[in-house]
Amino acid sequence: MTIRLELAASAGTRYATGAMMYFAQGIPAGLLAIALPAWLASRDVGAGAIASYLAVITLPWAFKLLSGPLMDRFQFLAMGRRRPWVLGAQLGLTLSLLSLALVPDPTQSMGMLMLFGTLVNVFAATQDVAVDGMAIDLTPVQEQGRLNAFMAFGKAVGWGASSAVCGLLLVNFGFAVTGLVMALVSALVLCLFLRVREHEGERLLPWSEGAAVAEARPPEALGKQLGALNRELWGKASIVLMLIMVCDGLVSGYGHALMPIAAVKLFGFSTPQWSQLVAMMGLIGAAAALALGPFIDRFGARTMLLLTSAMVGLHAFLLALTQHLWQDTLYVRVMLSVWILLGPMTMVCMIALAMALCAGSGSATRFAVYMSIANLGSSAGAKAYGLVAEGISYTESYLLLGCLVLLMLAVLALYRQHPADGKTRAGRPAPRYTTGIGAGEAGMFWSGAMRCPKCRADMEMTSYDGVEIDRCASCSGLWFDPGELEKLRSREAAAELDTGARRTGKRHDSINRYNCPRCGGKMMQMLNVDSGQVWYESCVSCHGSYLDAGELTALNREDLSALLQRLRPGKKATTARS
Repeated sequence: MTIRLELAASAGTRYATGAMMYFAQGIPAGLLAIALPAWLASRDVGAGAIASYLAVITLPWAFKLLSGPLMDRFQFLAMGRRRPWVLGAQLGLTLSLLSLALVPDPTQSMGMLMLFGTLVNVFAATQDVAVDGMAIDLTPVQEQGRLNAFMAFGKAVGWGASSAVCGLLLVNFGFAVTGLVMALVSALVLCLFLRVREHEGERLLPWSEGAAVAEARPPEALGKQLGALNRELWGKASIVLMLIMVCDGLVSGYGHALMPIAAVKLFGFSTPQWSQLVAMMGLIGAAAALALGPFIDRFGARTMLLLTSAMVGLHAFLLALTQHLWQDTLYVRVMLSVWILLGPMTMVCMIALAMALCAGSGSATRFAVYMSIANLGSSAGAKAYGLVAEGISYTESYLLLGCLVLLMLAVLALYRQHPADGKTRAGRPAPRYTTGIGAGEAGMFWSGAMRCPKCRADMEMTSYDGVEIDRCASCSGLWFDPGELEKLRSREAAAELDTGARRTGKRHDSINRYNCPRCGGKMMQMLNVDSGQVWYESCVSCHGSYLDAGELTALNREDLSALLQRLRPGKKATTARS
């Protein structure tokens, strides 16, 4: 049996590739953010220096949204729309991990360590954006949940395994050998991905045989994107949400700087012991975070974030007030385990809260901005601990962490959720979200806006006479939720909304085997009985309809209200795409 290594053609290839590339993203997290801080603490590096190091190397994740417009503008379609960027970023990640061997003694060269660590995370963050974009472009709606589970699993295994292995390597063989081993693992992932194409017939390498399969998409004007984003960001709910993101980042960054230092210097953990505890409890926390999904759906993201954040604050105050139990090994191990466990559980609630505010065109960019603000807060939180660590006790450090949580809870109390009826303000179905947690970090992709089922570009909301529909930003195909098509029964509406080239519509009309972009259900072909020529597709589950460019104009050549009564299912119905 031949194994298909084209992402567009094989679900198995998509799952394996997503897990593998997210595994590679986990390598820097395990080495740089978990094992290395504990090792530096064991080598008597000051808390301020370690916290500053963590603050700096986090910054690329705060600014990774800047790479998205570059990927949209500069493409080499002969190798795929996103694949060249994934290859370049993975190669850069491998070489930057290899460059860690150039740091002679990290304990004496913290500046060089920050520089090379930041470089590693630049490539890791770029790879993350490119892989997410590739997944969104090539994954059918009904597979996104499963793919995200594989990606979250891959990242959790990646940083869990790398943190445990790096903890042992750092103690027994030193920093240079540890960096070399991680670079070899990253190189193996690169070699495996070299054999994967986005579509059959594309080039594996720039000099290989092959041709472009994906169609070129003109990038949206940056000024237009920024203008729309600026209008959306400064509403009251959005401003409060950004404050919540800052506070959540402060708590997370402060805790991630404090905990490994306290574990080694205060509680007597070795570097391998801390790394292995984080790996084990992080994986358990990832599973617990995913299990929170039904509770978030039932009680709301705000309520669940209040609950999990309150538990983090209670944990910090409890540690501060039980100094007499710090010599009890079991008590300390349980308390540290609980802190690690709460991290991903709080993260998934925070992500769900941000997603609830994002809908329609530009929503993916808004969501990226919210995540960047949280990452900036994390960098600031780590730096804040570094500034105070040398002048306060560990008891006071934990009390300060608890106070940061109280600040977050106060801001969170000001936030008001959307109505819990699953609808947006305009009464349209809420967008579908796909979220996963790769243990200590979010490991998810999310498009936000609905994707065109024909060309996979974003669908943008537009309106006519108070009726909102979705129109593809690239091919101008139209999506109508139930009841919307019946309301647009005039030629004037068709002239306003159906702006695409009829030639493009005819070409895309042959694409009729796909799943509903709204709910993932089966699409059935519908035929205009009167003309016998106008075909379009309708979902058998949610009853939404998709019309290619030019088809709304053709349908409105007669009175639409009479015409719709005579529509019947076509002789052939589409089947679910495998």
